[in-house]
Amino acid sequence: MAVQSQYGPKERAEYDTRERVVSTQKARSGIELHRMRYVLGFGIAGVVIAFILAWYFLIRT
Repeated sequence: MAVQSQYGPKERAEYDTRERVVSTQKARSGIELHRMRYVLGFGIAGVVIAFILAWYFLIRT
């Protein structure tokens, strides 16, 4: 069931404090995660090694 607002678009715009356009500097001000590619690579390599070891010890013997 949809609830109707008592305010129209014009009134809502007065209370909407979100920025419509963000400056380039503000958009790029997040944390740089350039090391994440190494974390991802080591994680994938670890999973592959774990599966190989599980296959070797559980299925092969």
